[in-house]
Amino acid sequence: MKDLKTIESRVRAILSNHQEARDDDMILYLLYCNRYGEVRVGELPFEMVMNNYKVFHIPCFESVRRTRQKIQAATPELGCSPEVRRARRKQQGKYKAYATDKRK
Repeated sequence: MKDLKTIESRVRAILSNHQEARDDDMILYLLYCNRYGEVRVGELPFEMVMNNYKVFHIPCFESVRRTRQKIQAATPELGCSPEVRRARRKQQGKYKAYATDKRK
């Protein structure tokens, strides 16, 4: 749980200082990794980052994304733009339909 609290405080700091990270999880993740990882991952090949994220002491992408989602739900001033909010809702509806589809 301590790791999640650390991720939360770091994601909150990034969201507070980088408007673009509120709208784009990939930007958020890159900022997180470059700021808090052992190396600047933006300067490394993608495959190296993905295969060595534990060595670089960066959390998995999904932990950062879920933390962003939790923070934005509880703190509207750190939320995404209205355009992104609409797009996320639309995608959520599509995913729900996909997840509940019984066809194989």
